[in-house]
Amino acid sequence: MISFGRSAFVDFTHTLFEDAKRRDFTINALYLDEKGNLIDPFGGYNDLIDKKLRFIGNPISRIEEDHLRILRFCRFYGTFPNIDIDQNLKEKIIKKANRISILSNMRIRNELYKILMVKNFELCLTMFVTLELDKYILKKINKSNITNKHAGFKTKDFKIVNYIKTYGLNFINAEKLDLISIVMPHLYDLKNFDIIIKRFELNKRKIKYLNFIKQFKNNELLINQNIMKKLTSKEIELYMLKIIWKYRCKINKVNKGFFMKDRIPFNWYKFGLLHVFPIEIIKQIDLFNLKWPIFTLTKKKIQNLQDKTYFKNIDDLIFKAEDFWVNNNFNSSPENILIFLESYLDKEIRYDN
Repeated sequence: MISFGRSAFVDFTHTLFEDAKRRDFTINALYLDEKGNLIDPFGGYNDLIDKKLRFIGNPISRIEEDHLRILRFCRFYGTFPNIDIDQNLKEKIIKKANRISILSNMRIRNELYKILMVKNFELCLTMFVTLELDKYILKKINKSNITNKHAGFKTKDFKIVNYIKTYGLNFINAEKLDLISIVMPHLYDLKNFDIIIKRFELNKRKIKYLNFIKQFKNNELLINQNIMKKLTSKEIELYMLKIIWKYRCKINKVNKGFFMKDRIPFNWYKFGLLHVFPIEIIKQIDLFNLKWPIFTLTKKKIQNLQDKTYFKNIDDLIFKAEDFWVNNNFNSSPENILIFLESYLDKEIRYDN
């Protein structure tokens, strides 16, 4: 097979042994004959039992045939960590790492997704960093059309990614996002967002999500982590709901009205919190089942108040009411909220006059 990153010319063989020689790892060169007998030309069965990953023949030759095999090597490493890779081989593979930049977006995306779905994906990503693949997976092309080496992953701690995989996959699917669009902002810096969008060919919804996360990070609030360590899980939930409201007020200044009718889904704010709080704090609550409390005042009652005072902007009144309710720990009764609104409107009318 001759690979060009996006496509390949495949040369068919006439013997099983010739086919086996072209495969990447011994565990991928196992066959059964028509009677169900195992044919194992390179000892792959024992490697499978011993969880050992071995290239067939010269590792560099196998990699040069298709540079995606470097990523596949990292993927299988998560399942077969008993690999015989010396420093000399590591250095040789690192020299080939830049070649993954020529691989097609689809092949990169598919292989990276498979890596993220491996049970022990942390081992995969650790090998990813060891071989410097994280510095070439994004296409950073200069004016001379040469792919530059970039900074790579901003972290070597993949606890948040593991948390997202363990608890957040159903919410990711429900929001019509994917694991890559959720995880990339945790692995790469904000300045790489445009490159991430192009490299993984993200659709409009995923781009909108990344822009939301960029706003979230650019509007970062000061949070006293020491105070949070003293809170109970219920108190942490309340605190996080109030933090979500503060971010909403910063990010969505124009479209006010009821928070739960915003165009930005509430679940996106939950994913945003993973960029704000340490994972040790997040784990103390059931983040993805966190719900926005039910607002106790109806739009009709607010509208009645608006009609009496000729106040023009109903959405502004709704926002003021909800802000008062949030800042009172979601405990304000409808009567208390209306009293607050009447006071607010009285000041507004006196100010206008």
